[in-house]
Formats: sequence, structure tokens, C-alpha cells
Amino acid sequence: MPQEDPAQIWMQCLSIIKDMIHHRTFDTWFKPTKGYNLTQDTFTIQVPSQFFLDWLEEHHNDRIKQVLVRQLGREVFIDFRISKDQQTITPVHTRPVFYMPSVSQQRPQIGEMENKLYDDYTFDHFVVGECNEYAHAASLAVVKSPGQSTFNPLVIYGGVGLGKTHLTQAIAHESIKQGTIDRFRYVSSEKFYNEFIESIQEKKTKEFAQTYRNVDMLLVDDIQFFCKGQKTATQEEFFHTFDVLRQNGKQIVLTSDRIPKELSGLEERLISRFEWGLLADIRPPDFETRVAILQKKAEKDGVSIAPDVIAFVADQFTSNIRELEGAVLSLLAYSSLSQCDISIDVAREVLNNKIQRKKRDINIEDIKRAVAKYYTLPLEVLSAKTRRKEIVLARQVAMYLSRKILGEPLKEIGSKFGGRDHTTVIHACQVIENMLIRDHKIQSTLDQIKRSIK
Repeated sequence: MPQEDPAQIWMQCLSIIKDMIHHRTFDTWFKPTKGYNLTQDTFTIQVPSQFFLDWLEEHHNDRIKQVLVRQLGREVFIDFRISKDQQTITPVHTRPVFYMPSVSQQRPQIGEMENKLYDDYTFDHFVVGECNEYAHAASLAVVKSPGQSTFNPLVIYGGVGLGKTHLTQAIAHESIKQGTIDRFRYVSSEKFYNEFIESIQEKKTKEFAQTYRNVDMLLVDDIQFFCKGQKTATQEEFFHTFDVLRQNGKQIVLTSDRIPKELSGLEERLISRFEWGLLADIRPPDFETRVAILQKKAEKDGVSIAPDVIAFVADQFTSNIRELEGAVLSLLAYSSLSQCDISIDVAREVLNNKIQRKKRDINIEDIKRAVAKYYTLPLEVLSAKTRRKEIVLARQVAMYLSRKILGEPLKEIGSKFGGRDHTTVIHACQVIENMLIRDHKIQSTLDQIKRSIK
């Protein structure tokens, strides 16, 4: 009987596994592995690190066993072994990394963003995953056919640091490149507001209107800013600008931190018009997408980071892309200054403060603050006696999250909301549970609030 070659058998298994899972999952966790040894009852797989070993055992052990049984024709015990020869599995750079972000690579400030596009905010540098593929596809459709009513306006919404601005600027970059538009204007909603106020003071409102209405594409970031304070006149001006552009077949692209109808303080007629086109959400990236983002950033910056370090960072920072990039910049800066390679131990030490801040204990007041901020309400109204519909819903959400996240006693939760009794808290939780059954959008709301708490 010929001797079974573990390396060859594992390569055959990998070809099967590759068709069973997402390509990023395969590239991240399976590509760096190797068949090491085979006995009658044990198959040994080499992995790059303890981090890989733990993850494969916890998340993929059953799948690996299933494929191995199919290949071998018998049951085997799977033994993961950490590679002693890193070069055979995961080549790690052995020279110091000298890296500091240049001025051109730093994110422009809001005040500098008027029609100034960030060079790297293109489709080529945007990592697509399940969390953003719909928004990405919609953005490409806008580039291909700007002004088409189905995608006009395009409203991209989601939490902070998830790539809304990146996609918006990518639309402008690509539209100019392909020649589908000649003139565009890209601003934040705050910039729009400031310019409008300035035009009133200088009696140049006609010039202001012409500036914004004589373009082929208008891109406005963070429209939730229109909700803050009394900006009735600004909303009025934007309403008319919106109508003129759309009637003339010009494209409008907007971003928001939440779906338009949840923007308390925004006029109903604006909300109605924002919903004429396409609403595309961006969710926090899953693990594989976070790994791909980190790999792409390292590649773009011309540095080498070991796969296990990338996996460690992706596992620790889950909320948004901005914190991922911040973690990598911290590691690269440390490596440059100390002239040492980036290992998991180094990463754990350098990022310890960031990780601990994310893991700090939260309490009911933290939840109340996050809910009040989300609904753009004063914190104190959550404990007030008012029965206004929007305040009641915000209070019920805060009570529900206090119960679900913290597991606090009903009486304790009620006491933090103006001395309400436990039956009120029970009712609040039941209301939200019922909403979750019939309205999937409330889940998005809860997820955004929970992310902001963390």
C-alpha cells in the first residue's frame, strides 16, 4: 500500500474547502496552512500561530474534519501544530519597517473638503464585502448613468467610519474620469450651511443658488447636520436646490449616519424627496472584510505585516474602518521608531490602551447618552414625564438596551428613567421585541446605538 502524502492530501482538501466558503475566509485562514503529518488515526495541520490554531479549532474544525473524512475514507483526529519554520508557512518581514504617514496621505479636514477629493478615495481602494456590496453596486450604477431617476438621489447611510465618504468621493472621481459629468460640487452639509449664511450676510443668495444648481452632480456629506438647531432657512434652500437639480436630470448623492426618516428635525418634505431614489446602507465590516481592508492598506503603504498580526488586529477592532486604520498606523509608527518587527506580542502591547478603552465597563447612563445622541434629543427628556411619540420610543429603546446589554434588574432600570416602575420597563421591552418581528429597520437602529456605546 503506497504511503499517503499529508501535504498532497491537504492540498486536495483545500481545493474542496475553497469552493465551500467565501474567498476571503479561505485566503485568511486556510491558505497559510500545510498538511504536515498523517497516521492511521491523526492528521496534523501546520498553522502560523496560536491565534490561527484557536480560530480554526473554534470556527472550522467540523468542516475540516468532514472534508478529510471524504478524502481519506476514515475518521481521523485533527491535530493543529504551530509551525516552527515560519518561512514555510507565513513569511514574516525580517527587516525594520520605516514608515510615517506623509502629509498627502492624511485625511483632509472638513473645512478643506469643498470639491477637494481625497486621492485614495477611489473604487480601486475600496474593499467590497457583504457589509457594503449593495452601496458599492449602487454607486457604480450612478457613475454609469448619473441622473437616472431610480438612483436619484442616492442616499448612503450607516455609522461613523464605515466608508460613506470614501464611496461618495469615489463616485465623483470615477464620473469625472469616465466623462459622464463635467461639473460637480462636493461639500459637507455644514459647509453648505456656512456658505448659505455667508451669502445672506453678503446679500449674494442668487450667486449661492447658481453655484449649487449649475452642476451635473451634487454630493453632500452628513446631511444629519441639517437637523441640529433651527436650520429652517437652510433646509428651505436645500429643498429648492434639490428640486431644481432633479428636475434638470442632475445627480444628487447624499450620506447620513442613519436612514432619512429617522432624522429627527428634518422637514417631512425633504425626507420624502430623499426617499424618491435609492437608500443604500453600509454596515460594520465582517471579520474577513476587516482582514482584507488591513491587507490592502499594508500593501498600499508598501509594508509587510504578518497574517497573524493582521488577524489579531481585525479581531480586536470591529466597529468601523477608521479605528482599524488607526490601529495599523499606531503599529507602523511604533515599528518605525523602535526599528523592530511587528509581532502579535508587539501589537498587543502597542494597542493595549486602545483595546482596554473599547472594553471598558458601560452603565445605564452610557446607554441613555448614546440613545439621546442617536435620536438627537436632550439627555434629560428620557427621564421626563412627556409622552411625545419620538421621546417615548427613544426611552423604550434605552430601557430595552439596558436590559439586554447589562441585564440590570427591572426596578433599577426604571429608577434611572425618572423613577418609573418595573411594569413600564417590561412594557418597553415587549414593544421593542414586537417591533423587531415586524420591522427589520429597528434592528439597524439598535446595532448603530450599540456600536456607538462600545
